[in-house]
Parts: sequence; C-alpha cells; structure tokens
Amino acid sequence: MPINFFKHLAVHNDDHILRIAPLEHLKEIVEGFYVFKAGYRVERELFFNDGYPVIALMQNRNENVSVSIDGHMKSVGNAWVCGGVLRNTYCESGLDFQDCFVIRFYAVTFFKLFGINEDYFHQKQVFDFSEIAGYGFEQFEEAYYHGSSLEERMKITVRFLSEKVNTYSYPKVLLDIQKYIDRRGNLTVRDVMDGYAVRLNYKWLERNFKKHLGISPQNYLLIRRFLNAYIDLDSLTSKELLEIAIDNGYYDDNHFIKDFRRFSGVPPKTYFSRSKGAKTDKENYAK
Repeated sequence: MPINFFKHLAVHNDDHILRIAPLEHLKEIVEGFYVFKAGYRVERELFFNDGYPVIALMQNRNENVSVSIDGHMKSVGNAWVCGGVLRNTYCESGLDFQDCFVIRFYAVTFFKLFGINEDYFHQKQVFDFSEIAGYGFEQFEEAYYHGSSLEERMKITVRFLSEKVNTYSYPKVLLDIQKYIDRRGNLTVRDVMDGYAVRLNYKWLERNFKKHLGISPQNYLLIRRFLNAYIDLDSLTSKELLEIAIDNGYYDDNHFIKDFRRFSGVPPKTYFSRSKGAKTDKENYAK
C-alpha cells in the first residue's frame, strides 16, 4: 500500500480513512475494510506493508497500478495484493488513490483463505490479485466494478470472501500477540517474550510466526519500528532525527537512516525532497 495509508491509519477518526468492521463470520479473517480517501496525486509513492496482508481495489476498472521493485517495473492491475517485507518499492503510475477500497487481513488466516504457502510473500510482495484469487474471481471483478455504491461493492466483496471460508486450525494466541505488538510499539523479541501475559517459548514464537504469518517475529518488529519512525518523521514535529530514532528503538540516527535506505532505497533527505509538496523542515532532519 502507499505508505501514507498507514500514516492516516495510525490516527483514530482520521477523515482520510473510512473503516468498516467485518461481519461476525469474517472477524478472524478480516481486520477491517477501508476506503482510502486521501485523494492526492503523488508521482512516485513509496509502497509499504505493516504485517497485515491487504487486497486493494482501485475505484475505477481502468486504473492500473504499476510498481517499481528495485528499479524493475511491474504492472499489478486494478486489484492487487500487498504483503511481506517491501524494500525500495514505489508506485510509478502517478495515480490518485481517492476511494481505493482496501481489505486488511490477519496473516494467520490469509494464506489458508487463498490456499497459498506461508512463504509466498518471500517471492513477491506486490502482485495482481488474480494470481491467487482462485475460482470466481472474474465474476467477482465484473460484479464489483458494476457496483454503483460502496454498500453494493461491500456486499459483493463479503459474498466472495464468504464463499472461500473453510474450517482450519491455527494458534489463536498469535492474533493476540500481533495485537499486543501493535499496541505497544517499540519492542524487541525479548520484550514480547517477557512482557506478554502468557509465557512464550522463542522457538515456538519463531516457528509459528513463519508458519502462520509468513514472516519472522524479528522482521515483523522491524517493519513496525520503521513505520512508527516514518510517521513520526513525516509529522513535522520539532523533534530532531536522533530523538525520533531513539524514541522508536534505533541505536542512533545513522541506524535509522540505514533502515530508511533499506525500505525506500534513499536516505530521508532525498526521499522527502522528491516527494511532492515536501517541506524543507524534513530535509533538515537527515544527513
């Protein structure tokens, strides 16, 4: 997803995002349905994922998204999936994401729902939804884009997902651990093991994160740390870069800059100076 989606998601009651709660029978599968109402065009938008796989559908059928992954261009169509750890990935389409419809899934159930392996996102992180949607996708897409209202499109989406729900087992405590990490923010694996209400075994945590979420606990904590620091930096507070880094669990500002390069391909100063409407205050944060 465009990283600004998560910036608005982090602010409760943000006017740029409308959240629709899932129906009871989908609550263990879908974290929420969202309409991204940011409505501003960015020529080159950084893509990111916060550990919750998403399926995004553009407002109009003819809005096809192209992404650059480490400099290699790829078209992912008007309905696409985003998950795993994204590095140096940008939307190059120059599209307005006004009213983009986003389905945010729990990873522990996402893989089972679409019948894919838990390491699927190791191979590709952004791709056309048709690659995994399975039976009924063409009818779903046709009906969705003929829907004339959000309510109608919601019903079509819920019906499509409901037809895929099967009975399967997974350690339900993983959902609670994931929510615990999201609430607490700056944590290490040791903090999770020591602070969570139930005693955890490291090998169990490592094995089940990889098996059911498709990502190691270390990588999950890493992407959450970067996202929190990015939002902090983007908020144009009076904090210095070093203070932002320390507040979000980095050793120092160089540690944060190194991570910023890992995810965006460039240091913060270059990234924000390229962003449309970037403020000069942000440039002073970076080296």
